[in-house]
Amino acid sequence: VAMCKISSALVLLMMVMSCMADTEERAQIVALKTILNNLVVKGKDITVQYDLYNVGSKAARNLQLEEEGFPSDYFELKAGLLRARWASLPAGANVSHSVVLTPLQSVMFNVSQATVRYRASEDSRGFTVGQTSGFGEVVIYDTAAYDRQFSAHATEWLTFGLMSLPSIAIPMALWYKSHRKYAALATRKLD
Repeated sequence: VAMCKISSALVLLMMVMSCMADTEERAQIVALKTILNNLVVKGKDITVQYDLYNVGSKAARNLQLEEEGFPSDYFELKAGLLRARWASLPAGANVSHSVVLTPLQSVMFNVSQATVRYRASEDSRGFTVGQTSGFGEVVIYDTAAYDRQFSAHATEWLTFGLMSLPSIAIPMALWYKSHRKYAALATRKLD
């Protein structure tokens, strides 16, 4: 996922630079899709953020974001909307939208692009259609594998402590018994 964030930033930079070379007076939307979690784990929430930038010289009208890349067989929608709309996005402005999803299966999943539709100018009749950056395949880890690698392992440490307790307690008890015996003898000799 970290590599996807870097490649998404590079794609965004290239798109912004290519849009700046465009001299036509219209809106130009650059869309970036980012998974904010480092690991995607079955049963644990992930946050997907969409950043839309208007790098054009006019306001984008009737801006629509539609995400169809997270089917309900694989993901449960916890918060947010997979279809969002904005009346207008002024030139040079940006907007962010987030959704929270929970993976339902541990598989290799292909995260595709979301679709962005907007009117590039006030007098345009049709929609300009674009897509967000995409990730390709993302591994959804099984909960047991994730816990095995990243949990605090409290039960294992407790078991280790209990098993090592006799090897520390028995020598200490023998030393204390011997120390008390010889300390008592030394006190009697002094008296």
